[in-house]
This record gives sequence, C-alpha cells and structure tokens, in this order.
Amino acid sequence: MEIGQLVIKTSGRDSGNFALVVERIDNTYVLIDGNVRRKKCNVQHLEAIDKILKIKKNASTEEVKEALEKEGIKTFTKGSKRTIKEKPKKLKKSSEKKEVKKKNERIKD
Repeated sequence: MEIGQLVIKTSGRDSGNFALVVERIDNTYVLIDGNVRRKKCNVQHLEAIDKILKIKKNASTEEVKEALEKEGIKTFTKGSKRTIKEKPKKLKKSSEKKEVKKKNERIKD
C-alpha cells in the first residue's frame, strides 16, 4: 500500500466505507482517513482499489475529503454540536423546611 491508495474498510465500526492511505507506518499498519475516523489500521482489514489519488504524506482531513469528492465519492459530514442544556436547580431540604414553617406560621396567625 502506498500513500494516496483508495481503500475500503472491511472490518470494524467503519466497515464498508471508503478511505485513503495517508501514511505508511510499517509493513502491517497504515494511517487512513476519509469516510472513516482517522486512525492507524491493519492492512489485513482493508481492501485496496486500483485507484491512487495524489495527496501529500500526512494530508489533513479536509485535503483527503476534497480528493475523494473530486473522484466522485460522497463524503460524510459531522452533525452539529449539541447545545448545552441548563441543569435544573435542586432546592436543599433545609430551605424547603424553612419555607414550610413560614407557611404554617402564616396560617396560624
């Protein structure tokens, strides 16, 4: 496998998705990126396709996705970030008891 090799991930969470080889680590492992999470991957878990795209060694994720789109492969986009919801405030038990006592005193008067 060489840098820019178009591959399909055959096992794991991202199986069935296209990726590009970004860096060759050794004979068994390569760094991949594309429609998969950028990570070190065993060569046995990849199926090589005949196409080799021109990218630099350690190319950024944006560069890899541009190269895939030029080849006609749709890339996934991440969803929007979640908005942080405000947590409900809990009243302390002691303050609840004081409020109840105040109400009881008002009723007696």
